[in-house]
Amino acid sequence: MGKPYRTIQEYVLGTLRAEILQGVYAAGTRLRQEEVAKRLGVSTTPVREAFRDLRAEGLVAIDPNKGVEVRGLTADDVSEIYELRMMLEPMLAERACLNASPAQLEAASARHEAMSAVAPTSEQWTLLNEEFHHALMQSEASTRLFEVVRGLSLLARPYVSLSMYVQPGIMASNNEEHAQLLAAWRARDTHAVREQTRVHLLNTRDAIVACVDQSARALAA
Repeated sequence: MGKPYRTIQEYVLGTLRAEILQGVYAAGTRLRQEEVAKRLGVSTTPVREAFRDLRAEGLVAIDPNKGVEVRGLTADDVSEIYELRMMLEPMLAERACLNASPAQLEAASARHEAMSAVAPTSEQWTLLNEEFHHALMQSEASTRLFEVVRGLSLLARPYVSLSMYVQPGIMASNNEEHAQLLAAWRARDTHAVREQTRVHLLNTRDAIVACVDQSARALAA
């Protein structure tokens, strides 16, 4: 399978996600369960589960009549997602900062170290990025605001992955911003946490929009 995936479903999901982000399938391409299963040498069950997760990530649409169809990633879509995140996530971060335990901060620090390691793959970095922010916000996990922000983060995942494929150098700038965030969290500086979270999301949005536009031009060429 090439990568140490824990389950067959993760292997199928990771493979299809990478193919969609790399432009193997154009927007509107239909994915057939049986064909994917045969090509990847698996049963149809993990393929069906992977389709479900890809739909949650916004990479495919599932229609009872048309089946599974690849969606295009658009600058307008990512801009809307990040505008919502910029309104809600800084508020959540400010609240979570006051209640974050030392263990939660250490968990975030461990993810940051892993992201800063030499040459993680774009997929590995994207998942570690989610875990980093999740660890910081964990003290608010029982709140409705946490669930809304988490849902928006999931919607943003394919765009973050795409940006890492197009411009791997973005990882370094994000790692620097994460280090600054960690310092503010450890100092319990809620004002800095709120503002740095907003700026981090703004910078990420601008970088992703540029990558989406670049990828669209490459696919059209």
